[in-house]
Amino acid sequence: MGAVEADVTSHGSVPGDPDLDECAAARYQMNAGLKADIVTHPLYEQLLEAHVACLRIATPVDQLSRIDGQISQCHHAIAKYSILANHQLLCGSSKEELDHFMAHYVMLLKSFKDQLQHHVRVHAKEAVMACWELEQSLISLTAGAAPGEGTGATMSDDEDEQQQPQQEQQQQQQSDSDYWQDNLGFGPLIPTETERTLMERVRQELKHELKQGYRARIVDVREEILRKRRAGKLPGDTTSVLKAWWHAHSKWPYPTEDEKARLVQETGLELKQINNWFINQRKRNWHHHPSSSTNSSTKAKCKR
Repeated sequence: MGAVEADVTSHGSVPGDPDLDECAAARYQMNAGLKADIVTHPLYEQLLEAHVACLRIATPVDQLSRIDGQISQCHHAIAKYSILANHQLLCGSSKEELDHFMAHYVMLLKSFKDQLQHHVRVHAKEAVMACWELEQSLISLTAGAAPGEGTGATMSDDEDEQQQPQQEQQQQQQSDSDYWQDNLGFGPLIPTETERTLMERVRQELKHELKQGYRARIVDVREEILRKRRAGKLPGDTTSVLKAWWHAHSKWPYPTEDEKARLVQETGLELKQINNWFINQRKRNWHHHPSSSTNSSTKAKCKR
């Protein structure tokens, strides 16, 4: 409408231009007349609303004000084209064709709006959420191996897997909701309870399909983690030497540097591995250590 509406005068004519030939001027006038018929049609308001509704779905929240600003200015174009429409009358067949066009165009836009909403609420959002969950699953699988790589740790304390508390899951769900509302501009599309149920079913199906596609990769990653954990554990014959020293010095299980050097020669282990073994062994046997009970009783007597 921009170029034409500026040229429509109160008499419904196009300003003269010596460079425009007669055919171009006639085509220009015909287009302006068709736009005038559309603007003054009874279904024009519905057509405009349906068109704007489609735009709002894919427009970020911070850009919606631009659409509102354009709508607030459209009354100027409507007024100009209304003047032009008053100077021409459509014949019966042309009016029926325009009615048919307007009705079907409105229906088409409404159907397109429903498809856009379904795509945004279900497919696009759920695909991103499913990919995020797969990423978190991969992180949780690989996180257990990180502390033991290159440190000589036995990893004996890393066998139990920790589950995410329910409160953290709720906070994450709220964070996801804020992300979609604030960053992607889907705030006006808050789903109903029925839509939430549908989204959950679609999410589970999509999650299952994605897991099937990545199953082989996940299995490989898990096998690699288990291999590293097995590699981090000390052989049984070496631990028997360390345990023998432990039982012989149970009252004070802190080997000196000379004793550590001798254990390195006897076991063939590195000094870091021996240090880690004694640290973990003392943690596992802290409450059974005689010196700890003696210290506890001494502290109790002092308090009295």
